[in-house]
Amino acid sequence: MTTIKTLLAASTALALLGCGSMGNVQLGSESTVTEATAKQLAGDVPLPAGSVIKQQDSLVMGSGNTWMGRLNVAVSGEPQTVFAWFRDSLPGAGWTLTSSSYSKVSLLTFTKAERVATVQMQAGNFGANEVLITVTPAVRPASPAGTGRP
Repeated sequence: MTTIKTLLAASTALALLGCGSMGNVQLGSESTVTEATAKQLAGDVPLPAGSVIKQQDSLVMGSGNTWMGRLNVAVSGEPQTVFAWFRDSLPGAGWTLTSSSYSKVSLLTFTKAERVATVQMQAGNFGANEVLITVTPAVRPASPAGTGRP
């Protein structure tokens, strides 16, 4: 009976280790972003140096410049500075700012080709800001059934 419990515990541990990775980047429950990690996970969405990805609250499908999903990132600094960093850095990566709102919960919206990125941020505890970056396919309005106008 002890052998079965030991094998069960070992297989559970191996399964959990296998779930602790995204692509080829090994992440724990939280991982400080390096330039290589940012490029692999966030592709064309730049992340500030020293950011911490909260893996348990993130879902990334794909990689590079075609990923979709949500990244939950802790970014240290003053909220205004973090807001300005994202507002000013994403256009340099080819994103076009379409709307912005700075408040207790700030929101930036960007477009690039056939994707939309929203960056939502809120001041957290101990100088960290919680930043949710969501990238989705752009929704195009459906064309009317007829080809001509009424």
